[in-house]
Amino acid sequence: MSWLSRLTNVFRSGSLDRDLDAELQFHIETRTDELIAKGMSPEDAEREARRHFGNRLLLRESSREIKLISWIESVLRDVRFGLRMLVKNRAVTAAAVLSLSLAIGACTGAFSLIDALILRPLPVHDPYGLIRLAYPEQYDRPLEDDYFNYALFDAFREASAGKADLFGITYGGSLSSMMFDDSRRQEEKVRPGRISGYGFALLGIRPVLGRLITANDDGRQGEHRVVVLSYNFWMRRFGGSPAALGRWLTWDDAQYQIVGVAQRGFIGVEPGYATDLWSPLEKPANPSVTSGFDSAGFRIWGRLKPGVAPEQIRQMLQATFANYRREHVNRLIEQGETKEIVANFLGARLSLRSAARGGWTLVRDYFERPLWILAVVVGLVLLIACSNVANLLVARAAVREREMAMRISIGASRARLIQQLLIESSLIAVAACVLGLAFASATAPSIVNLLSPSDYPAYLDLHVEWRMLGFVALIGVATTVFFGLAPALRASAVSPHEALKAGGAKQSGRVGMLRPLLAAQVSFSFAVLFVGGLLLLTFQKITSVDLGFTKTGVVLFDVETKDWKQDEHARVIASQLLDHIRQLPTVQAAAMSEQGLIGGDFAWVRVPSIRFPGHEPESVRPRDLAVSPGFFETMQIRFLDGRDFNAHDVAPGSTAVVVNQAFVRQYFRGENPLGRAFENKGDDPPPVQQEIIGVVRDAKFNNLRESNQPTFYEPMRGFNGTVEIRTAGDPVAIVPTIRQAIQEVNPELHVSSVILQSTKINNTLLRERLMALLAGFFAIVAVVLAAIGLYGVLSYSVVRRTKEIGIRMALGARHLAVVRLVISDVVLVIAIGLGIGIGGGFALGRFVATLLFEVRVSDFRSLALPLACFLLASAMAALPPAFRAARVDPIVALREE
Repeated sequence: MSWLSRLTNVFRSGSLDRDLDAELQFHIETRTDELIAKGMSPEDAEREARRHFGNRLLLRESSREIKLISWIESVLRDVRFGLRMLVKNRAVTAAAVLSLSLAIGACTGAFSLIDALILRPLPVHDPYGLIRLAYPEQYDRPLEDDYFNYALFDAFREASAGKADLFGITYGGSLSSMMFDDSRRQEEKVRPGRISGYGFALLGIRPVLGRLITANDDGRQGEHRVVVLSYNFWMRRFGGSPAALGRWLTWDDAQYQIVGVAQRGFIGVEPGYATDLWSPLEKPANPSVTSGFDSAGFRIWGRLKPGVAPEQIRQMLQATFANYRREHVNRLIEQGETKEIVANFLGARLSLRSAARGGWTLVRDYFERPLWILAVVVGLVLLIACSNVANLLVARAAVREREMAMRISIGASRARLIQQLLIESSLIAVAACVLGLAFASATAPSIVNLLSPSDYPAYLDLHVEWRMLGFVALIGVATTVFFGLAPALRASAVSPHEALKAGGAKQSGRVGMLRPLLAAQVSFSFAVLFVGGLLLLTFQKITSVDLGFTKTGVVLFDVETKDWKQDEHARVIASQLLDHIRQLPTVQAAAMSEQGLIGGDFAWVRVPSIRFPGHEPESVRPRDLAVSPGFFETMQIRFLDGRDFNAHDVAPGSTAVVVNQAFVRQYFRGENPLGRAFENKGDDPPPVQQEIIGVVRDAKFNNLRESNQPTFYEPMRGFNGTVEIRTAGDPVAIVPTIRQAIQEVNPELHVSSVILQSTKINNTLLRERLMALLAGFFAIVAVVLAAIGLYGVLSYSVVRRTKEIGIRMALGARHLAVVRLVISDVVLVIAIGLGIGIGGGFALGRFVATLLFEVRVSDFRSLALPLACFLLASAMAALPPAFRAARVDPIVALREE
């Protein structure tokens, strides 16, 4: 028979049995008729025919093996039997499925995040053939930079002609305000990007509507500007309507026309963010901006031509790169940079990096390591859940000893029993995988929302695909083997002689196989609890940091204008705006600064070179922030000495600055700084004289982790910046009033964003908050699973030792002695598990050390808190079975004897 027929017969075994019985009966009847024709009586003929054919059951089974694939049939039989057994033991099945599904869902969710952010290649043609250019920073930091300008881009393309195809691309960055022609002059937040004309073609992206950006669109500044929408944005904004083509939008006071929609699935080259639309890369109109080495604005990507080695093209581009930097090194020298920095600038080595998985992004940099840590934690939770389920199945296998013994007695092989029990375990794993996949699909998007603030939203493509399904299948197989193999081996090794003796199932108090499983549970659980405790302590420490200012009641407005920046008109408008705002009800104070405090690790910071009279330039550069009069009052930064800025200090030619405590400690070492002067070289070659008029306490500048750095505040003489407003009531309620007041002062003022100071600080703690939340949750899950496992082992032990306990109590054992007897059965196991868990926790603690803040792995509190928590949970799990054993009635326990 063909394989297809044999496979088909597997699923119609009942019909096949009836067919075989009918065929065999036909042969018997035919043989009987032949014997009757030879003169035998019907009874003798039928008896002879049956004797001639032999055992009908044996004949049918041998025929079945020819007509179907027997091992597949046996698997199907075991599946049906396993389903009946799981339904029969609903409580055990539900506990196993729920604990496993939670752990598998956590693992799947972690994998989906890691895959989308770190592992998955870009959805473009041949992603592994993409390269990007990068070079080291010159400031002696182990960082790479990959920003270039148009002049270098042109030079690179000329140098690599015929060897590589290069294109320029910007990353989307933050949201921009745009106005579509059908929006009734309402601005919308959109994430734009720019790409040179060859970019889409080299990426292999095709349009689903209209056309894409071409080389003819490059550098057309002031001419007909075009944009291409992403498929997701097209569907979200225009509902997939073809009428989107030809529409216009306004962006940075320029008009753009929609000419096409990119293919579905392509959302840019930034893992973690989705670009909504692309415009052509524009060449700056000012030649000096085009060629200046500090005018970097985009990345350079490309593909090598067939047969061209990466090192060959790198050396070609390196020569162009080095020549270009030699032509522009004078700018660094004029700024007073050290010889080491100049040497690093000239000797920078251009690198070719693989761009298969996209470029550097903020969300990947922030969360790559935390996500791998999360993967380790959820992996341990999965091991805990597997150990827990293994305990349940081992206990259930002990109950089924008589069933297994009976099967062995009637001829079942050990391999056949192992197959049956593993299939039962696989059914549990399949159900847990389905629930876990649903759990991951529901929770992973919520985690993505915690990766970045609302004004810089993250995006990860988390749809279910073959990679995720393959991972879930692998997890299902691994968990089946992990929690199912040990119970299957134990159950199949039962001795029929011992198991079938009367009461044999209740004689032994041994729980040998449960002990290593319990020890594993304890070690894994404590390791997870220890790491979770470290991250929770870190979050508690960092949220209680002394900011140096008061964050509550402050709302920040980012106000922009393009017509003035540093002239007298700008200072007048700024003064009028602040005076007008200060007159509003509930406003206690108002001020302006170049940027708000606590802008995050990647906020722009000015660190000029300074020099005190008669000395060389200082090696430690202070931070410089321009603020208006009233800034320290608004932010409630306390003055320690001297005075605040006044209107005279804002005028041109003023030299007044205010410094912080760290500045005084760094440069004056106990001397009085008031009246002292220094030279501020800034970005311009002529140094500016500065005189210290006041000292304020240290305040956190960019993030809460940083140590207090030397900082000086100079009077703000421009306009574009952040307006800080302190209110007596709810700061959110006054936002519309402030917006109206800004428009009343000057209609050309534009509010680009509004945020509470407290929210801005919270946005810098996204990583710490996420890790504390997830680690705390999984630590609780780990402890609960370990407690359930301990409770189950002790309950099983009590049931198995009921007769022994009854005898002891009949002989006069006290209740306390019985409790001690039961608990002592697992105390050593817990101690061994805790010892291993502490070692594992310390190892994992070093892995997460970079995420900790004012918390050390070796601190007493770091170990004592999780240890006390675990011991408390263990006591709560162990005492109920122990007290239940102490209440055993000896007469009832010995009745079966």
